[in-house]
Amino acid sequence: MPLMTRKIFRELAEVRQKPCVSIYIPTDRIGDNKKGQIRFKNHIQSVRNHLQENGMQGRQVVEFTKPLEMLQEDPEIWRHLSDGLAVFLSPGKFAYSTFPIRFREFQNVGSTFYLLPLMPVFNGDGRFFILALSLNKARLFEGSRDYISEIAIEDLVPQRLQDTVGTDHEQKALQFRSGQAAGGHSIYHGQGAGKDYRKDEILKHLREVNRSLLEVLQDYDAPLVVACVDYIFALYRSVNSYPKLFPKNIPGNPDELHMKDLHASGWPLLKDHFLKHRRDTLRHYQFLSSKGRTTSIIEDIVHAAREGRIDTLFIEKEKQLWAEIDTGGNGISIKDEKTPGSICLLDMVAKDAFLGGARVYLLEREDMPEKESHATATLRF
Repeated sequence: MPLMTRKIFRELAEVRQKPCVSIYIPTDRIGDNKKGQIRFKNHIQSVRNHLQENGMQGRQVVEFTKPLEMLQEDPEIWRHLSDGLAVFLSPGKFAYSTFPIRFREFQNVGSTFYLLPLMPVFNGDGRFFILALSLNKARLFEGSRDYISEIAIEDLVPQRLQDTVGTDHEQKALQFRSGQAAGGHSIYHGQGAGKDYRKDEILKHLREVNRSLLEVLQDYDAPLVVACVDYIFALYRSVNSYPKLFPKNIPGNPDELHMKDLHASGWPLLKDHFLKHRRDTLRHYQFLSSKGRTTSIIEDIVHAAREGRIDTLFIEKEKQLWAEIDTGGNGISIKDEKTPGSICLLDMVAKDAFLGGARVYLLEREDMPEKESHATATLRF
């Protein structure tokens, strides 16, 4: 399934064509996901009921929701999921993706897509990547404290050194052999059948891996941990251009490790990094608060997000704040519950702030900078 990027997020955020259907469900990484399929099927029926109640004719409803039904009936898709599935449907637009995020089950039909649960994908707060790298294969994983899932990169990133340097020899495993070749190049010797690879050949391959990986991760700000033997990591660091490469690697041959093993080794490396990141972010909030550059007034946050004045936005996790906005976009009427003409203000300001260059964090209520507010922002000016 496609990796969610800023470009895809922007495309979804810019859709303004009723009806926009957003569905989030928790799924399992293994098994046939029967429970997930049943959940999704129930959401399809709920969407159809909503559309009919709001004036769409029966035949139109069936035709419009056909992509959802096809997704629900595809057994191959349900065998290759992660911890959460997000699905989006509007006239002329259908997209879905899997995430290492245990979504709370949620559905929304409105005039825009509901994208608030996706914010942790981009802010680097608890999200990370693991690149399992050898000269035989490259695997990429997306993880968090509790979850990990594999991202398919076989067709995007060179897998074997032989594919890059242009040899048909099979290389099973590599180890460093002391000494220099003519011209001062180090030699890495392959066990068994094959050939000796010079350092420049390995560097050529790693440059291609780095270049291709940048195209996959170009929209991300999350740390990348490399799982590989030490001498490959030293070479990879010399050619790396991903700005968030973690300075320590997971040592050893990653080809022998399951993704759960990689996660068990990767999270301890990053735990302190994320705790420091969270402390620094909240400490900066307190500093700006003393300078009058923060606000917890939702109306002010709405306007600041539209004007691109928000630097960091904190939103209470799994909270909805429904409101009706007048046609001029200035009058905001908060509602106790969702109404036919209401939108979720927290979702709206998250999208506006994020597309304006802000970081958006979803926090538990007890972690919010201002405990009595559902949203709090630091301001650029």
